[in-house]
Amino acid sequence: MIWKKIVPIIPLVLILLMTSIQLGDCHSFSQSAVDINYWPTDEWQTSTPEEQGMKSAILNEMIVKIEENNILIDSLLIVKNGYLILEEFPGSVYVQDDRHIIHSATKSFTSALVGIAIAEGYIDSVDEKLIDLLPNRTYANYDERIDDITLEHLLTMTSGIDWDEWSEPYSSSLNSHYQYWFASDSVQYILDQPMAYSPGDVWVYSSGSSHLLSAIVTEATGVSLLEYAEDKLFTPLGISVSDVLWPVDSQGIYRGSGGVEMVPRDMAKFGYLYLNNGTWDGEQIVSSAWVQSSSETLIPFNDYTGYSYQWWTYPTETANVYAAQGFAGQYIFVIPSLDLVVVFTSSTDPYDTYPQPSILFDFIIPAAMTEIPQTLIATYTLTLVTLVMLPLPMLVAGAYYRYRIRHSNSEQELIEQ
Repeated sequence: MIWKKIVPIIPLVLILLMTSIQLGDCHSFSQSAVDINYWPTDEWQTSTPEEQGMKSAILNEMIVKIEENNILIDSLLIVKNGYLILEEFPGSVYVQDDRHIIHSATKSFTSALVGIAIAEGYIDSVDEKLIDLLPNRTYANYDERIDDITLEHLLTMTSGIDWDEWSEPYSSSLNSHYQYWFASDSVQYILDQPMAYSPGDVWVYSSGSSHLLSAIVTEATGVSLLEYAEDKLFTPLGISVSDVLWPVDSQGIYRGSGGVEMVPRDMAKFGYLYLNNGTWDGEQIVSSAWVQSSSETLIPFNDYTGYSYQWWTYPTETANVYAAQGFAGQYIFVIPSLDLVVVFTSSTDPYDTYPQPSILFDFIIPAAMTEIPQTLIATYTLTLVTLVMLPLPMLVAGAYYRYRIRHSNSEQELIEQ
């Protein structure tokens, strides 16, 4: 089987992705850094890369490579030490105040609202059971394993509910995401799916689990997810709800899984909130414990990628990175050790490989490092032409787990025979 040959080389591929370096000049802001003791609630203050300890030459080469290789990045923002040191729109389609769809990066916002609801006492803990969090619901394919599904299982996509949104295109009526999105009652559709695994046993990417999180917050707080977000998250960060488009399902429940449109600068605020352990201008918006859980690799895919509470993780010796990420190349990268937040909005072919993680590790992280470790010295000559042909960690993870699931099912069938 082909995946038997591909899976073992995934760590090597990721090492290659994280070790090539390019050098050059920089496109950036020219104004000097101002008072460092500020919060970007009203607006971001800008600075130059050098004033914040970053190398313009590397960042300039990054922009050149993006343009030369026609990488469909609509916006790229870098926040260093709290200052916006780079804001580029390579495709020249979007401008600063334009909203952009963030697709599944929405899931990380939903996760934050779950964490806030727990901190406020609306939900006891991540150990609460699904059947208690959504009472008075029926299950068309009930079996006793449903009783064991916890909030944490939904957060980590290990609920065991049968789901497949990667084998077919999102436009296909055979895709679980398509079916839930267009169901007359999306929450009920998800709950009516049979159990494929025992909770906690297998990771399966599931937008259905994320939408259940929205329904749970709505049930617990008594207000819609967007109302709760406006009060507890957006307003404290200076994000106007008029700048956010958040779709609802046919029952009026805001989509917990995707579809949000927002301004890239506001995406950066969300990343900056997590960079600061959930605090904003002296107020604890998201608990530091929740941020810690979200940044840790709770579900490892390999040595370099994993998953947590609706965030993707990239744990490396160079820098521990975690990200909100979505279809077609939407990313909010948080890199605490370098005091960095990086935002990409993109129109990358969703069924091609995504170069954004490569750009982060090849250019942005080296540009922020005082001394580049030997593991990152340019001993390889990979360019973005090569990098865009290498596997996207998210899709690699999905393929790897589909392989594992199918392989384990085959073994079980042989045992039963």
